[in-house]
Amino acid sequence: MGVKVVSRLPHYAAALRGGLGETMQRAALYLQSSANRKIKAGISPSNAPLTQKVKGGDRTLRDTNALAASISPHSGDAWADASTNLPYARIQQEGGIVRAKRAKALYIPAGPKTRQLMRQYNADSPRDLIGKMESDGYEFFYTRLSKVLYAKKKRGQPFLLFILRRSVKIPARPYLYHDQEDERFILNLVRKAVRKKLEDANGKST
Repeated sequence: MGVKVVSRLPHYAAALRGGLGETMQRAALYLQSSANRKIKAGISPSNAPLTQKVKGGDRTLRDTNALAASISPHSGDAWADASTNLPYARIQQEGGIVRAKRAKALYIPAGPKTRQLMRQYNADSPRDLIGKMESDGYEFFYTRLSKVLYAKKKRGQPFLLFILRRSVKIPARPYLYHDQEDERFILNLVRKAVRKKLEDANGKST
C-alpha cells in the first residue's frame, strides 16, 4: 500500500533515441526533495488536540520523520517518480477510516505519559506495553462508559493510558503531488534535455 507522484515525458519521447535517463534521474531526485519540502512546510489540517498533546507539538506528518525519510526516487528512460511503501502512507495521503482488525478496539495513547512508557519499556504495540507493565507490577482497569483504560502501580494513583475506539477518521494530507513550482522545474528540465538531445543528433547527422 504505497503512494507515488510520477512525471512522464511527452508523446514525442519515443523519438528520442535512448530516452533521457540522466534527466529522469534528476527529475526523480527533485520530486523527492519537493515532497520533503511540502512536509517540512506543514500540511493542513492541523492535528487534533489530543494528538498534539501526545506528540508534544502540532507538526503534521513530521512526528518521527519516518514518512519523509521513506520517500525514495525512481526513474527510467522516460519517467520519474518519488514514492514510499510505508504501510500508513496511503491513508495519510488520501485520508480514510482506520478500523480495529485484530482487536476489538483501537488503543489510542491518552497522553504524553503513554508515549514515554512505550519508549521506557521498548514496546512496539499497546498490547506489548500492557504486558510489560503488568510484569512490572502495574494494574489495569477499564471504564465502559468513557471507554478508557487506566493503569496504576500498587498504592499509586491511577492514570489514563489508552482511549479505546472502534474506528478513527484520518483526514487527507497530500504530500506527494505536483504543484506549479514542480511543473515549472520539470518542464524546463525536460525542455533543455530534449533540445540538447536533438541538437546533438542534428550535429552528428551533418
